Amino acid sequence: MAPEATPRVRRQPRDVRSWIVVGIGLGTLGLVLATLGLAWLFARFMGIAGPSALPPTAFPPPALQSDPAGELRDYQAAQRARLEGYAWADREAGRVRIPVARAMTLLATRGAAAFDPLDPPQMPDPRR
Repeated sequence: MAPEATPRVRRQPRDVRSWIVVGIGLGTLGLVLATLGLAWLFARFMGIAGPSALPPTAFPPPALQSDPAGELRDYQAAQRARLEGYAWADREAGRVRIPVARAMTLLATRGAAAFDPLDPPQMPDPRR
């Protein structure tokens, strides 16, 4: 019979290697300082550092409506006139626009056949 194998227990060491932590911290600090130094050199080379930079320009004020309430009233009046008035929708096809209330009345008077086609479908000519 084979002897029983005992698993090797691997445990994490209790102490932290401080030189690794200090090395990572110093490396991060060095990387940050190098990045800032390169950014400063780039700004000096491009001539955008210091007081020689241009002052910010003032933007024009936004173009606002002079009378928003009046424009809203005009818009709503035009929409109401379009909904409540008669007009041609497509003159060549013979389609008109009628008021919503009149259209609802016409549909209600047709009863169960309200949504049936108005004209029978055109049958193709069998001689063609």
